Amino acid sequence: MSEKTAVRTREKWVDDVKVIACILVVLGHFFQSMTKANILPENNLYGWFNTTIYYFHVPLFFICSGYLYQKYGKVNSVGSWCKNVTKKALALGVPYATFTTATWVLKKVFPSRVNNQIGGLDDTLFFRPTTPYWYLYALFFIFLVTPTFSSVKAAAVGLIVALAAKVLILTGGGVQRLRCIDGSLKRNLVCARYEYLCV
Repeated sequence: MSEKTAVRTREKWVDDVKVIACILVVLGHFFQSMTKANILPENNLYGWFNTTIYYFHVPLFFICSGYLYQKYGKVNSVGSWCKNVTKKALALGVPYATFTTATWVLKKVFPSRVNNQIGGLDDTLFFRPTTPYWYLYALFFIFLVTPTFSSVKAAAVGLIVALAAKVLILTGGGVQRLRCIDGSLKRNLVCARYEYLCV
């Protein structure tokens, strides 16, 4: 595919939504850091702003990823599923493992300088991903279990099945509630509101 074709087929609105979500992430982390350092007071306005951002900025990333995955991915057979797992393991796993390991090393070397202590490397990589890399971890598992749909009818059936599963999870209809990935209070707030995004 030529560079011109790639630019022409690029979804501009997805890029715009991701930019907005990135700005919200930066603002959220900035204000959290400022209140932790006692530079800004932790008042009602801060609480409202922080909670409001965490209601939708991470779901925006998941929506964009899901949209692009459904539009450009083809997972409709065992062979295509295996190719998808390999592709996603490289695209998401390599940056996840690299940055998680670097963060783990830094937190072990400078334990008195970090807000949150960290466990063993294997525990951090496989069971308790560290902030902010939990997103890549969760996205990989979502891609692992999500098929792509070749028609609107198949997508509608998939949506109905997903909504039914969500209702069962929320009502406790014989299905054990999903547990959120251990982590920061804010991430747990997101998971509490959007359990369907948690692994």
